[in-house]
Amino acid sequence: MTFHDQLKALHQQAQADAAQRREAERQARAQQQAQEPDFATLMADVTPLKHHNQYYPPPDRSPIKPRRHDPHQQDDNQNFYIGEGGAHIDIPASFSKNGQGANDIKRLQAGHWQVVADVDLHGYTQEEAQQVLNEFIRFVQKRGVCGEIIHGSGLGSRGYTPILKSLVRRWLMQHPDVLAYTEPHPNNDGAVRILLKRPFRRDPNDV
Repeated sequence: MTFHDQLKALHQQAQADAAQRREAERQARAQQQAQEPDFATLMADVTPLKHHNQYYPPPDRSPIKPRRHDPHQQDDNQNFYIGEGGAHIDIPASFSKNGQGANDIKRLQAGHWQVVADVDLHGYTQEEAQQVLNEFIRFVQKRGVCGEIIHGSGLGSRGYTPILKSLVRRWLMQHPDVLAYTEPHPNNDGAVRILLKRPFRRDPNDV
């Protein structure tokens, strides 16, 4: 099965899962509404207490601070996610880490590593795109270390803000198995070529 076949199956599964979640949420809301008692009916025979000039402190209306999201935290399926809708800063055209720097980028641009698979993310939501990227990383690592991701330039997005392009590149910059990425085609910022760590394979003779 090619990755595009896996991608099609993944997309269908993601749609089915989303529909199942929506139906479960709808049923939960309906059940909750059915179980909620009529407050006015319950309080019909209750006589309110007389006011005794007792002081009640004002309610705390300070905003609730959300818990900080750890972008490196993975779920039970070992999938990697980052928050959607991050600040749209200038994402670099090339990125590398782990000390290799310019060498990895030059080799990626020169085609030093064989591109073993590519994926086109057009038409996916941010959540679906991250699901596909997780599958794509695993697919590439089983066959090599280099792949190509087409995310588009974002010129068709609302306000000409490259939402998917920014998400993909932020995701790659933070993923622990991604060593580098770069734009492989001159005058085209709609795709990136990536370099991955070689997956650790335990020696079968090592007990």
